[in-house]
Amino acid sequence: MRQNLLGFDEAFDGTAAETRSQAGARAAIGLVVFLTGLTAIPLSALMIWAAMYVTGDLTLWIATDPANQRRRPIFFRCLRLASSLLSTCAWVTIGGLWWASPGEYAKAIGVALIAGVLLYVVRGCHRSLAQMLVTGLPPVVALVCLPFIGGVTTAKIGLFTSLALLVTYAVSSGINAWNGHRRLQRTTLALVQKQQEAEAASIAKSEFLANMSHEIRTPLNGVLAMAHVLHRADLPPREKEAAAVICASGEMLERLLSDVLDLAKVEAGQMTLEAASFDAADLTRSVAALCQMRAEEKNVGMEVEIDPAAEGHYLGDAVRVRQVLNNLVSNAVKFTSEGEVRIQLGATPDGALRFTVSDTGVGFDPAMKARLFDRFEQADGSITRRFGGSGLGLAISRSLVEMMGGSLDCDSTPGVGATFWFELPLARASAPEAAAASLAEVASEAARTRDLRLLVADDHATNLKVVEIILAQTGVAVTAVTDGQQAVAAHSRQAFDLILMDMQMPVMDGLTAVALIRAAEAASGGTRTPIIMLTANASPEHVAAGHAAGADRHMTKPISPAELLSAIADATAFGAGADAAPERLAG
Repeated sequence: MRQNLLGFDEAFDGTAAETRSQAGARAAIGLVVFLTGLTAIPLSALMIWAAMYVTGDLTLWIATDPANQRRRPIFFRCLRLASSLLSTCAWVTIGGLWWASPGEYAKAIGVALIAGVLLYVVRGCHRSLAQMLVTGLPPVVALVCLPFIGGVTTAKIGLFTSLALLVTYAVSSGINAWNGHRRLQRTTLALVQKQQEAEAASIAKSEFLANMSHEIRTPLNGVLAMAHVLHRADLPPREKEAAAVICASGEMLERLLSDVLDLAKVEAGQMTLEAASFDAADLTRSVAALCQMRAEEKNVGMEVEIDPAAEGHYLGDAVRVRQVLNNLVSNAVKFTSEGEVRIQLGATPDGALRFTVSDTGVGFDPAMKARLFDRFEQADGSITRRFGGSGLGLAISRSLVEMMGGSLDCDSTPGVGATFWFELPLARASAPEAAAASLAEVASEAARTRDLRLLVADDHATNLKVVEIILAQTGVAVTAVTDGQQAVAAHSRQAFDLILMDMQMPVMDGLTAVALIRAAEAASGGTRTPIIMLTANASPEHVAAGHAAGADRHMTKPISPAELLSAIADATAFGAGADAAPERLAG
């Protein structure tokens, strides 16, 4: 709330529109006062008052014109104060004229008119000290002086006392109103500053999480990819088991990192949902299959029950539905040492999908139920020590379900087991059209008929080595560069079947390189080369930026050999001169 040397501030400017909108009412009131004055006040005096009143109101109309205020703000602020002073003096004048007229009723009217100005000052001018002083001083002086016009009598002393009380009340009310307005200004300013600080902290947190995600995913990509390569190699059982442990630990770390980022996006309101047709029954079975191996390792049974009424395709975000169901099933397997985990897909009477996951595990105390859905919370500390976990999964799951318009709840008996369920009001959808042939079949045929040439741009030697080792046995010819400028130069020298592009690199970043490659292809009329952003930048903004630059797909590190090979197969299946590649590869 900046205030200049003349006492003007935003509060003063903010009342201009309101003052301007009341011009019609002021004109009507002035006309009534003029006509009423004809009964007791000489016409010549009344005409002088009318000239003052009209001049003040016209000047006020000009001073509050938004165009004038923008063109010469200081001048028209001063003009507005001058017009307010003239209007106030006009009201004091008409009050004095009534006071000077014969009859006690005339004096009462005069006092009422001047006192009305004070009421207006308290009600409408308290947001600007300059306007309050200019508008309030003339009626205060007039009320103090009126009793002494024509000599002092005992009756006038009583009248003076009454008017003095009125003036005192008006002045104190004005001061209180002004102080209240200043307190409100200070409070508003403090709230604005707090909001700005909170927004800055939120931005800083988002940037920190994005940077940490990038810095953690980059080395994790090397660890996980090489662990997968070792696990697939012909190793002795002990070494193969060690590689499996590294894979499992790395995947757990990657899931934790993803959970933290998801939670941050939910809290910041940056989580977006994508609606597409998906088969609810197939999704349920695929989640069960994903967790089946872990259940078998613990000798825990797993049952899947599909209600025929719930079968079919629905319109929703299958990725987020799968994430929630996978969280619940993974928790059930983790907390169950013997018995079984049961996954049920059903429909509520109103047609909503209902996913239910029940187990025969440790359960939890119903009194601790509310804490389960808090961040970094589990039923108790011993659960965390025995079974591990961050306590983020349920918090994220409930947030995602609520974003999809549903609800998630649970029930349990300690030592007997727990049941979690969530309901989603998803609309029915038609099944997507079946592909003419599987991508794997097309990619396999493409690989047999030609050698693939792959350009990889990444400034981390570890990431380049990961790609080279994964592709070493595939016959793919890999050209490696360490920045975007080198990638653009390599693309200009020879044709590639596919480009893997990192996003953050020195000299030239990946987004700029992709844009330049697309521009060169458009200028030359050459074949569009499929480009996959292979990066540790995982936020939706990064994905959108990649597609905007011209990339066909976004893949987030760490990536497994199977994921990389599948992505290469998908891309090269459509990359040989296919202008429709962006639509087929976007994901």
